[in-house]
Amino acid sequence: MHLRFAVLTGGGDSSGINDFLYFLAQRLEREGHSLIGFRRSWLGLVNNDAVELDRKSLAQYRFTAGTLLGTERKNPIKDGQMDLVLNSLKDWGVDVLIAMGGDDTLGVANHLAQMGFTVVGVAQTIDDDVYGTDRSLGYYTAIYQGVNAVNSMVNSNVAHDRDMIVEIMGRDAGWLALGIAVNTPACACMCPEGPMSLDEMVNAMNEYRRINGKAALAIVSEGIQLEGVDRCGLQRDAFGNLAYAGVSYIVGDLYKKATGRNARVQVMGYLLRGGTPVPQDVELAAFYANYAIDLALEGTTGVLAALKDGKPATVPLSEVMGRKKLVDPEYLKQQFKLLG
Repeated sequence: MHLRFAVLTGGGDSSGINDFLYFLAQRLEREGHSLIGFRRSWLGLVNNDAVELDRKSLAQYRFTAGTLLGTERKNPIKDGQMDLVLNSLKDWGVDVLIAMGGDDTLGVANHLAQMGFTVVGVAQTIDDDVYGTDRSLGYYTAIYQGVNAVNSMVNSNVAHDRDMIVEIMGRDAGWLALGIAVNTPACACMCPEGPMSLDEMVNAMNEYRRINGKAALAIVSEGIQLEGVDRCGLQRDAFGNLAYAGVSYIVGDLYKKATGRNARVQVMGYLLRGGTPVPQDVELAAFYANYAIDLALEGTTGVLAALKDGKPATVPLSEVMGRKKLVDPEYLKQQFKLLG
């Protein structure tokens, strides 16, 4: 029996999404099914904006960053537009929707599944904070991008005897910051989960300079909360998330007050979402595409196609939404011992 699949990519993009789309089309064509993609995530379903996807047209986008479908932080639940979402699915004759993204995208997917539609979720975010799965698509490439960028700048900072504070994306979780810190000469890493304070960061950098005789490097997650610094007046997106980017400048000012040294501040920002996907993300894209299709063909709905302890697993989307996969503070403490 022929089935009509649809896919959307929501939230922040990452490298590996286009490979995921290719693998979806490849498998579905081989088994006699078809695939469409809704443009700009849930906005495409609200606007009835979709495009036919096939293996041949997608092949040219393999190993490229971003998402050819586009993305948008659109929340049709908040905007009262789920009826338009259902109408678009009906108009295109869709039997199964595969929703790829972070917890916001997956939260809408869960709502749609509860309305009776067949939906399978797939985790994609460089923050790697989706609850219930070992790894989110895009994380490995973001680490590679960040490590290359930071290590390319280190010698210049040492030459000028300028300490450096590098800001890494990560609103709630420090996986990305920690992964980059361990793979660079960083002597300090501040994550949203703690446990490193600003004073501890300053002390670590002072100690690094004393022992090594050269400028120090610290990695900082954008989502850290600093004692005495109010960050509650920031803008929010359609899902209520605060726009945290820029905390490294505050850290830099506090660092100068504490040490008298004017540190260089570098915000990695969207650079971490680019680059050719590394082999680990291509393999993950293939796994998630195949497993999501397997689940849908079995009639499974309202779940995240997950990877747990290296094995395929499912997690109800109702358990994913509103939760984050955070770094355990004790694990952070252990990893901090290796920095510098």
